[in-house]
Amino acid sequence: MAKSKELIMIKEYKQIIYLEKLYKKNTIDLDNYFKYSGKLEIGKKFKEPKDDYVYVHRRLIKNDMSKYKFKK
Repeated sequence: MAKSKELIMIKEYKQIIYLEKLYKKNTIDLDNYFKYSGKLEIGKKFKEPKDDYVYVHRRLIKNDMSKYKFKK
């Protein structure tokens, strides 16, 4: 019985390898398909990003709330 389980496992492993190769052959990975240009699509044209579109990492907001008092 141990030999039959081993044979079944080998057949399953070969099938998994075959299906992975078939998937890679028939599938296009679009994450890396196009070259990154750094441009943004604005309307129907691609343009270089301006200051409005450039991501600013973090802005610290100094919000002094000491002038407001809670009413009891």
